[in-house]
Amino acid sequence: MSEGPFDKDAKDSQNLAVLFADIDGSTKLYEVHGDETAHRLTAECLTVLDAQAGLAGGRTVKTSGDGVMCVFATPDEAFRAATLMRDAQKRTEVSIHAGFHFGPVIEHAGDFYGDTVNVAARVTDLAKAGEILVTEDTVVRLSPALRAATRWLDKASMKGKKEPVGVYMIISEDENVTVIRSPLVSAESEVLRLDLRYRDKSFTLEEPMPEFVIGRQDICDLVTESTYASRRHATIQAVRGKVFLKDHSTNGTYVRNAEGEVVFVKREMVQLIGKGTIFLGREPELAEEDGIAFKLP
Repeated sequence: MSEGPFDKDAKDSQNLAVLFADIDGSTKLYEVHGDETAHRLTAECLTVLDAQAGLAGGRTVKTSGDGVMCVFATPDEAFRAATLMRDAQKRTEVSIHAGFHFGPVIEHAGDFYGDTVNVAARVTDLAKAGEILVTEDTVVRLSPALRAATRWLDKASMKGKKEPVGVYMIISEDENVTVIRSPLVSAESEVLRLDLRYRDKSFTLEEPMPEFVIGRQDICDLVTESTYASRRHATIQAVRGKVFLKDHSTNGTYVRNAEGEVVFVKREMVQLIGKGTIFLGREPELAEEDGIAFKLP
């Protein structure tokens, strides 16, 4: 799949989301259940994966001995297909892992080729049992609600790529984010509003709240002077009436609430409730002057 026979019959390049879903430990499956049962379980799993791809609006390009390759018009469709596949297998003896990437592909003789296919395959190889991984370039193209269900993992070196590729994990509904305990937000609030203050700068965000980026890079929405912060350290966004901070950094983020309780997060999310202070990459007691105050109704 890494190279294709491009000729006059090949179609023009098009942007698609390419998803791979593979059965976990297929060899062990045969060792544990025997050839006949393992073959049946594998066939049933592949049939389900194909069906879920169709339900999400995509199609299966090919089926291998222990996995499928599918294509979708949008990253959102690939996201829904991957989660449908994963959730369907939770009730069976066979688990899967998956990965997808969005970008240009070339279609030839019913198959797809190009760098996008290669990256999708390599991201899938990084996924552990039950995991769905997606590239950072694809996450930014997801709709806000789906993007909120992802968590930064790390950057991964990939063959043929000059720079490491950012990789995110899709979080299942039963995985909870870290929550700072504080008084609940008033149910009477009509408009979700977040006030931020950093040194002499103030910011007010209201729902619908776009992703707000904090870090040392000049292109960030809030540029911090802290040397302990990463270039793109964290993002803040609203999802279903709640506000979350997602850490993307090397040193992590400390969030202190009004009662003085501190939560540390690194490449995961924390819900912001009430009022408190955010510290990038350094403990609160060592970074008071670089604290970012926040306040919600």
